[in-house]
Amino acid sequence: MIAIYARQSVDKDDSFSIETQIEYCTNYIKSKPTKEKIQVYEDKGFSGKNIHRPAFEEMMYEVKAGRVSKIVVYKLDRISRNLLDFEDMYKIFKAKKVQFCSVNETFDTSTPIGRSMLRISMVFAQMERESIQLRVRDNYYERIKDGRWAGGPAPYGFKNGRTKNNIPTLIRVSEEIT
Repeated sequence: MIAIYARQSVDKDDSFSIETQIEYCTNYIKSKPTKEKIQVYEDKGFSGKNIHRPAFEEMMYEVKAGRVSKIVVYKLDRISRNLLDFEDMYKIFKAKKVQFCSVNETFDTSTPIGRSMLRISMVFAQMERESIQLRVRDNYYERIKDGRWAGGPAPYGFKNGRTKNNIPTLIRVSEEIT
């Protein structure tokens, strides 16, 4: 079986949807005719920072059971953004003779240079994830510096609101506070 794996952390206008990722992967597979069954595994709303994702874990179960011959992803960072997780995963792929293919990046993992390029790309995927974490954290602290609500669900006794200047804030709900 050929597995297509697609992941999307959050739905944003500027990101590739899971449906688009699957379409690209399917077209790639169809460009090289095969009689193998195609199985799609998709994780929506999950980060690539770790491998604790339901569809990913299901796919890896099938890999370990020897039922997957090839895994196709749209882009390398869709399957993982953590170098150590990727290394562990890739060892399993090699042990089970599973081919790994990224539609966006071209890797020939049968050569030393191809394997090296794959690992170098993983380093950049992890670096991008860490940069995103820093930007989110910095933005969070910047918002709370001047007393703004940083976001998320409001605590009991309050509700999310906005000031006259459209700045996020908390509004007290008197009925909930005794």
